[in-house]
Parts: sequence; C-alpha cells; structure tokens
Amino acid sequence: MREYRNDIDWLTPTLALCAWAAHFLLLWAASSVLPDQPAARWIAAILTLPALGTLWWLWRRGAVVSWASIPGLGIAISATGILFSLLPAIVG
Repeated sequence: MREYRNDIDWLTPTLALCAWAAHFLLLWAASSVLPDQPAARWIAAILTLPALGTLWWLWRRGAVVSWASIPGLGIAISATGILFSLLPAIVG
C-alpha cells in the first residue's frame, strides 16, 4: 500500500484564524469594559497593529507564494476579519 502524504501547510491558516479570534475577543473585551469611551477605540486601533503584524509574520514564516493557496486564503480571511473588527472603532 502506498503511504498518503499531505503537503498542505495547515498550521499557517490555523494560526491566522487564531490571531483573528484573539483580536476579536480583545476588542470585544475592551468595548465591554469601556463602553462608549474613546479609550476603547484607541485600544482597538493599537491592538490591530500587532494582529496584522502576526499575519505578516505568518506569511513570511510559511513562505506563502500566493493568496490562492490554503495558507494564503487563511491569512486573507483573517486579515479581512481583523480589519472588519476595527471598523466600528473607526466609524464610531
């Protein structure tokens, strides 16, 4: 019998989605603790930078060559989610 080998990097999209979830939870916690306060908006903006930096690091670490791959798609979905989570803080 031949051995099945899966060469797709599943760790990169999993970590990217975890970064998105952590970013969402931290923004939700900040808005719950500081409702309708400008500090929560600043916290959201500040926390977005390390979240996007994490995705950039995952892109470089995984040597992703295109968005049209499983790791690239995971990072793209996570980046969209992170930026969408920041939108209420910007719009206000």
